[in-house]
Amino acid sequence: MKLLLADARFFPQNQRAVAKFGKKYGTSSDTTVFNGPFVLKNWTGSNLSWKLVKNNNYWNKKHIKMETINFKVDKSFTTAYNLYQANKVDFTHLSAEQAKQLADQPGYRVLRRAQITYMKFNETKKEFQNKKIRQAIGYAIDRKQMASSVAGGGSVPLTNLVPQGVSTFKGKDFATWAKTKVGVSYDPKLAHKLLKEGLKELGEDHFEFTLLGRDTEISKKETEFIQSQIEQTLPEVKVQTSNIPIKMQIAKATKGDFDVTLTGWLADVADPSNFLDIMTKNNPNNMGKYASPKFNELMTVAETSDAMDKDKHFSDLIAAAKLLNEDQPVVPLIQDGTPEMLRPSVHGMIQNTAGLTENFRSVYITE
Repeated sequence: MKLLLADARFFPQNQRAVAKFGKKYGTSSDTTVFNGPFVLKNWTGSNLSWKLVKNNNYWNKKHIKMETINFKVDKSFTTAYNLYQANKVDFTHLSAEQAKQLADQPGYRVLRRAQITYMKFNETKKEFQNKKIRQAIGYAIDRKQMASSVAGGGSVPLTNLVPQGVSTFKGKDFATWAKTKVGVSYDPKLAHKLLKEGLKELGEDHFEFTLLGRDTEISKKETEFIQSQIEQTLPEVKVQTSNIPIKMQIAKATKGDFDVTLTGWLADVADPSNFLDIMTKNNPNNMGKYASPKFNELMTVAETSDAMDKDKHFSDLIAAAKLLNEDQPVVPLIQDGTPEMLRPSVHGMIQNTAGLTENFRSVYITE
């Protein structure tokens, strides 16, 4: 038996990672120390194919059914699904268009991950030091349309940097507590008003910027959509798009060599601080150099003196999330839903919304 997985939104690059599970596997000269059910083989850090091999030293190895899981990354949703149709892969992610066509097919499913897509401003740039201009761009984007028509597959609009389903507080989802209309609504009239005021404060009547995205199918569609939305709503703003490999995008962003970047985040742990932390002053992911003393104070208190008091901890984080919406150093866009096809003969694959998404420990295949 073999199981091949094709991940259509392989985070963080949104590529297709195809994986195949199998009973037989070749010998390897790799020497790996690992205490889990599988050992990683043939991974170099940048290659587009690798595999997991059953760990014969695992304490519970007799209950591990799969002996190999082979992965192959592809940037095309079409190629990945063609492999699935040809029975060469057992699992693949789908594009929004494919999801609409295949939603009633056996094996179709949607994973709502604690994963977001958002824009990040470089606040070392003159225009983006102006809060009104940042807010104007945020109000110019219709997130509902972006979620349904561009991303598709169960994606939903974000109401703040923390997505739905991460954690609850007093019986309500954190995203509900932190929800505001400020900074996350679609309001073309307000966007135009704020832009006019912001440009006047800078002594300008127009400006242009480059939106940096990834060279994947979905990222290209998203940057084109954002470009169209901004230019239609705010004719004083011209947007160029640049879609490059993720390594180049991260390198440019790390050096501060960007205007606005379209990026994403997937939670490591199920706590709102995992998202909010990325905007603290000294966090390496704060590449746009947002620096709010109030925000940093709220995050510090939430993670130190208030960390063991749930009420205070969540109150601090709710206030911090609302402050981000007000300041708009980032533009929350969508929470990614991941439409997938998993062959009906594959059973026991566990998917988590945060941290390690796929868990293959219990996977088995029936003929």
